[in-house]
Amino acid sequence: MRSKLIKDFLLYMEDCHQALADLYQRLSVEANDEKVKLLLEYMKNKEQISYLHLHQYVKQAPLSLLNTWLDNFFDQSFPQRCKELELKPELSIEDVVTLAIQLDMQLIEAMQAAATTSLTLEGETAIEHLTNHEEEMLYQVVMASHEFDYL
Repeated sequence: MRSKLIKDFLLYMEDCHQALADLYQRLSVEANDEKVKLLLEYMKNKEQISYLHLHQYVKQAPLSLLNTWLDNFFDQSFPQRCKELELKPELSIEDVVTLAIQLDMQLIEAMQAAATTSLTLEGETAIEHLTNHEEEMLYQVVMASHEFDYL
């Protein structure tokens, strides 16, 4: 098994959030329904916030944490898959929420797997904390999507 530094993993997760923001922007341009466009704009903003959260975390994290090894060779194809994803312009709010849950769960599962392979308790705890943040953001998306039904 190949090892990677936590820093490399977190930078990859930043790339994933940027790829999701780009995906939601592209889908927003292509979408026909105004409510769907608004939800996709919300999703794009959520991903940009997640990116910034990770970026700030990496800038402020101690080097001892960032230089901790993970015994986990993580799949790095997520950003490319986001670029290649094609969906119909007739997306519904439910389609967007389903897509967001599927994509966010892939990131959450990658983070959970990384946490369990950290060679230190500090690394495991840090990644678990970031994973909890991702789960909270996903919960907010689901809750916010219900608001779009009333617009």
